[in-house]
Amino acid sequence: MLNITKRFNQLLWTLLFSGVSALSVLGQETPNNESSLLSPETGIDYTPLQEDLQRQRWLEANETTTTLMLKSVDRQQQGWIPQEDVQRIACWDLRTIDDLWRQYSGGRFGFTVQFPIFVETGNRPGRLVDTEAYDNFGTRIGWREDEQWIQFKYSLDYSLDAPVGHLPNPRPEYQITGGRLNYTALTQRMVDCGLVAYSDPRQPINYQP
Repeated sequence: MLNITKRFNQLLWTLLFSGVSALSVLGQETPNNESSLLSPETGIDYTPLQEDLQRQRWLEANETTTTLMLKSVDRQQQGWIPQEDVQRIACWDLRTIDDLWRQYSGGRFGFTVQFPIFVETGNRPGRLVDTEAYDNFGTRIGWREDEQWIQFKYSLDYSLDAPVGHLPNPRPEYQITGGRLNYTALTQRMVDCGLVAYSDPRQPINYQP
């Protein structure tokens, strides 16, 4: 009888301490696990992007973003995404990319961080307006310097000192006009996927990340 009681007490203490350990782990902020970063729409694993962003490897994260977006529309060999294929980017994938960038940059970077600046500078999702509006957008987020687009992507600022919304910039290695056509299509995809809420241009902007 004594041995049974002793074993019961040992078991009780083991369960007690196990429970404390479990609660401690659950109480900690942990990054998304691998399964939660596996797209149910495309089967793409976004863990590599998370790892780059966790380590604040902004250049590598931008490259990884480009690679994964190309993969999501099966354009790896071509190395660029035409306007019509921008509309095929899976909503889950686009939201995950944006969520990861915003999370690990403290809200400085991300597509939905860029969106209100895009609209405030006179641009409209999915609709080309005058080039001056897009130039102003590029200037605000640091894609332009000295009234010229930064043509070489490695000349962008890959640090937290960059302007708000500077990253990500999933663009080809060289780009002369700032990718106006494709980025405007991407903003429409943000609206279609529900990443942002966009009101009539004649009304105040209703932006919700």
